[in-house]
This record gives sequence, structure tokens and C-alpha cells, in this order.
Amino acid sequence: MPKVVIREGPGTGSEYQVAQAVILGRLDSSDIPVKDTKASREHAKIYKQGDRFAIVDLNSSNGTFVNGERITKHLLEPGDEISIGTVRLLFEDPEAVAAAEAAKQSKRKSLDAAFEGGRAAAAAGAAAGQSDKIVMRGHQPIQYSRIKPGRPLLGFDLDQISDIGRFAIYVGLVIVFAVLMYVAYALVTG
Repeated sequence: MPKVVIREGPGTGSEYQVAQAVILGRLDSSDIPVKDTKASREHAKIYKQGDRFAIVDLNSSNGTFVNGERITKHLLEPGDEISIGTVRLLFEDPEAVAAAEAAKQSKRKSLDAAFEGGRAAAAAGAAAGQSDKIVMRGHQPIQYSRIKPGRPLLGFDLDQISDIGRFAIYVGLVIVFAVLMYVAYALVTG
């Protein structure tokens, strides 16, 4: 369950669970009391928004800051520091961290599988006269594409160029040919 921990200021070390919505403020009746003269009675609210949590400033006099920036509303991430006056609070969400780590592991596994599948496809493609392009970041593939054998022209593989680019190359070649023909005609006719 997400929680807010007071890191600095009165009440340092206190932890408060965040279920659906909590009010941060100077009042003792606040869900999370912020004992600072710069805090408003009802200063800010943390609430569940979908599967995440957000913080909204409740029109406080001195503002609410997240990671050093003044906010009116902000989607919280685990590790965000909330500042109200001189009090610093830390937003923690172990479930979100675990879910993000699981998603990262799943993505890594799928990339590894794609990379291994790409190697097999590359071997099959090499036998068929095709080649593969695999762009790597560290030891992880970030892009995989099949390169088809094309019609090289002046060092360009025209199958790997867009239709507009190919059209521009053809027009350019026609213009160069026309200029050469004009020059040849001018030289012959004197």
C-alpha cells in the first residue's frame, strides 16, 4: 500500500498509509498533519487516480512542491519528494515499484526472445540471400529489421528508400542526363 513518510521537519520518521485520499495540512485532524507555520489548514490532497496517485494543491498560500517544482496537480511516482514549507515528505509505493520491475523483466524477456528469433531468421535469410539489421543498445536489441536485396544505384539500395526519395533520385538523374545531352548537343553544333 502506498505511504507518505516525513523525511524532514516536525514528525520526522512518521509514516502514513494512503488508501484512497488523504488531506495534508496544519490541522491536527488532517490525515497527514504538517506542523509548519507555512502550511495551510488544508494544504494539499493525495488521491487515487486510476491505478496511480496524484497530489493537488488546495489553493494554499505558500504552495506545494514536488521534487522542487511548484505544482497545482501532479501524478506521483515512487520516490517523489513533496515539500510543504520546511517539511519534506517522501511518497513511496512498493506495489508500483514491484509492478514496474515485473514489466521491465517481461520486456527484457520478450526482447531476448526477439533477438534469439532474429538470429534464427538471420541464418535462414542468409541462406536465401537476405540479411538482417539488428541495432543494439549495450547487449539488448532495440530495433530489428529485414533488409531485402535491392537494386543498388550509385551505392543506394533503392528498396530501402521511401517512394518520394526514390522519385527525387529518378528526377535528378533525368535532369543530369538532360543537361549532359544539352552540353553534348552544344559542343557538336558549335
